[in-house]
Amino acid sequence: MSTFADETAADMPVKDITLTLSHFATGPQQDTSVGQYGRAPQDLTRVSREELEDRYLRLHEENLLLKQNNNNHEDKIKRLATKLVKLVKDRRRLEQLATGGAGGDGARAAGRVRDMEMEEMMEELHEKVRGLQGENERLKQRLLVAKQQAQVQSRRPSPYGRVQSRIDTGRRRAREDSPSPSRLQQRGTRSVEESGRPPTGMLPRYGHSLLEDARSEIRNLENVLESQRGELEELERGSHLLRDQLRRKDMEHQEVLLQLQQHHADGQRSTVSSNVAMIRLQKQLAERASALTVLEGRFLQLQESQKAMKAGQQALMDKVEEVTGQLKEERLKSLGLGNQLHNMNFSQIRTEEVRINDLEKERDLLKENCDKLVNSAFDVSQEQKWRLQEQQLRVQIGQLETALKADLTDKNQILDKIKDERDTNDKLTEENKRLQIQFLEQKQQLEELNGRLKFYTKESELGAADLTEALMLIRARKARQSGELSFLEEVEDERRGDSDTQRSVWEIRAAHAETIQELEKTRGLLLIQNKINKDYQGELDTLTRKMESDKMEYEVKLEHLAKLLDSRAAKIKKLEVQLKDIAYGTKPYVFKPDTAGAVEDASDPLGEEMEVRLENGQNVLEFHVGRATLSSSALESLGDRRQPSTFFCTYGFYDSELHATPVVGGGAAGPDFNFTSRYVVRMDDLFMEYLHACSLAVELHQAEGLTFRMLAVGQLRLQQLLEQDGKVSGTLQLVGE
Repeated sequence: MSTFADETAADMPVKDITLTLSHFATGPQQDTSVGQYGRAPQDLTRVSREELEDRYLRLHEENLLLKQNNNNHEDKIKRLATKLVKLVKDRRRLEQLATGGAGGDGARAAGRVRDMEMEEMMEELHEKVRGLQGENERLKQRLLVAKQQAQVQSRRPSPYGRVQSRIDTGRRRAREDSPSPSRLQQRGTRSVEESGRPPTGMLPRYGHSLLEDARSEIRNLENVLESQRGELEELERGSHLLRDQLRRKDMEHQEVLLQLQQHHADGQRSTVSSNVAMIRLQKQLAERASALTVLEGRFLQLQESQKAMKAGQQALMDKVEEVTGQLKEERLKSLGLGNQLHNMNFSQIRTEEVRINDLEKERDLLKENCDKLVNSAFDVSQEQKWRLQEQQLRVQIGQLETALKADLTDKNQILDKIKDERDTNDKLTEENKRLQIQFLEQKQQLEELNGRLKFYTKESELGAADLTEALMLIRARKARQSGELSFLEEVEDERRGDSDTQRSVWEIRAAHAETIQELEKTRGLLLIQNKINKDYQGELDTLTRKMESDKMEYEVKLEHLAKLLDSRAAKIKKLEVQLKDIAYGTKPYVFKPDTAGAVEDASDPLGEEMEVRLENGQNVLEFHVGRATLSSSALESLGDRRQPSTFFCTYGFYDSELHATPVVGGGAAGPDFNFTSRYVVRMDDLFMEYLHACSLAVELHQAEGLTFRMLAVGQLRLQQLLEQDGKVSGTLQLVGE
């Protein structure tokens, strides 16, 4: 009995893909899907093309491997199923043989439901069993023949040729009618020939041992059948388990494949949508980039013109700043010189005032010239005037420089005088300080002496003379006692010393009074100087206020000029936008019929105004058909003039549909169509070539009930739209048949 084995290794090579597809066999489906496709969604616009191609090829290879593995599993399942079917068929057939055909009808009914593959496998197993049984029978027959030959050779001859001895004594008996060797050979050949045929079910006539051997062989065959039945049952159980496992694996593989296909489809959809969005964004980016380049070019032109204007204005401002700086310097110089105006003569003060007035007049003139230059800075045609004014300003600047040099010389002289007077004033102030210090010291000494005198006079009602006399008497008494008379000289010396101190005190008082008078004089001078300084400070404040007001006026003028520049730039931008709208058709166009009562297209049947939003590069073209006049020959060709005739025109423009005017009756003056057709066209090269080379065919038809016939045709040349501006009107000649 053959064992159950996998035949895929013998039939075809199978690639080992356990590493690639290991996640499909283990773990739940959600984990596998998350493990492989659970990454955060990436922005495909940031991924390079090579990386996208690499990912696509990798997914394609994995898909091919999955398909190959699935096919291999399906082939293996088919092989296992065929083997299992054949084993089941063989088992049932063996059961039928064992039962002796008792359940033949049930087996036939079950066999109808069997699968063809299982029947084939059972037939193969049955053929193998029959081959083994035939081989077993052949071996048994050979064994019997060999035993018969051995028995024939070992038997003794007997007088009875046909009667055999019942007991084998082992002796060789001689027989008279013993068979000849030829008969023995014929019998031997016959037995050999008969041994090749299958047994007929008759037991051999020579011995009990062969029967036992056959029974043991039958027992062995029954044991083999039992073992095969057990193996078949085990194989059936294994086949059921394998079928369940295969069914589960198929379900898992199908779910995984569906998930992969869904993920792949989602990825492809996302890539397609992202690519479409990217293409749309790229187109928008290209359009905006082109518009931006145009705007940048215009902006650069405007910026260059503005830079040129700013350069001219800056040059004028520099000149004005130089003149104002010089004016400030002159004012500072005049303020410095004004501190010494009280020491100058009236004529010098007058001349300085006259010079200051001249400088102020020159400053006013410079301001007026500066204002004129600023006002005329934006006029390109006044360049020659600017040059003349520049020359005049240079002449004035030269005059101012000469005047400034003269003022500098006067200023230097005045500064020298002021310096000398400041030195003398410093010396006087130092001497005054020294005298004040001496006066304070003498005053302090005098106060001390007066304090002493007051102290002595308060304690005793005696005066200074009494005190001196008392002192002299005391000294005389002492001299008498000591015998010396020199104290008289000392007293006289003391009196002289007192008179000297009094004289020095009177001199100090006189010097103190003189210093007080000098200090009063200097105080008066300082007050006068302070008043003069205050006057000059007030004049300086007025001049600074005036300068600030002039500066504010100048800033206001500059702001006004800047506003004018901004308004001019806004007007230029507005005009450019209008020009762009007119040229490229980006402005909503309002249709207004030129003629009263004109019939329009079906898009506006009431003849009202219609507003259309045009895209970039689009424009509107109108064709108006007025009245048609018929010649005498045309009227004759119409036939019966008593019946009213109706007419209409048709024409087809560019790639639009055929337009037809309303059907109107023809009066004495001819049919009055008064119809306008409007076409929204794109101004590209094809349309311009169409206008340049083609013409519009206008056909006049006569309506006859439900039919019509063409009367005349005319060609309207469209090139005149390019040759003339605005509306083009005229008469078109229609030629009939």
